[in-house]
Amino acid sequence: MKYLLVILLILVVFWLWRSGRPGPKKAAPPRRTQSKSSEKKEITEMVACGVCHVHLAKSEALIGRDGFYCSEAHRREAGA
Repeated sequence: MKYLLVILLILVVFWLWRSGRPGPKKAAPPRRTQSKSSEKKEITEMVACGVCHVHLAKSEALIGRDGFYCSEAHRREAGA
């Protein structure tokens, strides 16, 4: 019984000590500005190279007879 009271007293003192100390300050989450949220992001279509199957933006791909290619060498290799 004596040990239970000692443990309870230690817990109460620890709790009072922790509640009296100021805790770490939490940073406020960054605010979203209206201009960023109202901007529309352009969606880019992705295509795969006909030889190596690497995906790249359609605007950056080279067009051949049989599809899209990532480089001139792959376009020539495919015979397009």
